[in-house]
Amino acid sequence: MSYGDLEIKSNSKFLKIESGTPHDVRLLSASPIQKVVHGFGKDASVCSGEGCLDCSSGTEAKQRFSAEVYDFLLKRKLTWEFGAAIAKQLKAIDITLGEEGRKITEVDLKVEATGSNMQKKYTVTPRMTSKALPSDLDIPF
Repeated sequence: MSYGDLEIKSNSKFLKIESGTPHDVRLLSASPIQKVVHGFGKDASVCSGEGCLDCSSGTEAKQRFSAEVYDFLLKRKLTWEFGAAIAKQLKAIDITLGEEGRKITEVDLKVEATGSNMQKKYTVTPRMTSKALPSDLDIPF
């Protein structure tokens, strides 16, 4: 076996969407956790608000969200961290579903990525039919 043939399995607790590999997920959290941070990923630090040293040094703070999801491709529960662009898509989907008397936590979502690195763009689309969640899944409602 060569390095090119290695099958790498991620044990991360975070949802990661690669370009060309869409994932179907179900939101398990009734509402996302919201925070304001400076930086990105492992280097991110929570903004302390008024008097924040990062803000005073000119570092822009960004709104971030996280929610628990079930990933049907990986067949496990993960944490999905996302920014304002995905949040806007989820908000629009939630409003539309609400007009139909449905909840976003009852619908599977197809999450796709295009591009790479800082140019990566995500698209979230509700599925018309939803799959059954595993019966032993702990849902935090």
